[in-house]
Amino acid sequence: MKVFIDANIMMYAAGVEHPHKEASIQLMRQISSGAIEAVSNAEVLQELLYRYSKLRLIQEGVALVQQTVQTIMSILPVARLDVMVASELLTKHPQIEARDAVHAAIMFNHGVTHLYSYDRHFDAIPGLTRLEPK
Repeated sequence: MKVFIDANIMMYAAGVEHPHKEASIQLMRQISSGAIEAVSNAEVLQELLYRYSKLRLIQEGVALVQQTVQTIMSILPVARLDVMVASELLTKHPQIEARDAVHAAIMFNHGVTHLYSYDRHFDAIPGLTRLEPK
C-alpha cells in the first residue's frame, strides 16, 4: 500500500527538538529502507522551500528537499485535474486548507488513501485515513 507523506513529517524530522521529532525520523528511516512505500508531491516540496526560505534558512531548505527526493522516490506532480478536484473538496469541506485539498486531490487521483501527517484537517476528508508516526 502506498502512503502519502505530508511536509510536516520532514519538517519535524529535520527540525529542532520536539515531541514529534523522533517518530518522524523513524518513519523516514522506514521509508528509506523500503519498509514503507511512500509518495509525496511537488506541492510538499514547495512547502518545504517556502517555510525554510521564510525562516531565512534557504540552504537547509534546499538540503531537506534534496534529502526528501532521495528518500521518497515517487514525487507526484500537481496537474490541472488535481486543482479541479481540490476546488470541489474545498466547496464540500470549507474547514480544510487549500494546500491540504490539493494534497487530498492528488492522493485521490492516484489511488492513495492513507497518509502520514500531524495535520488533523485531513480527518475531515472522507475517504482518507490519516496516520501519525509512532
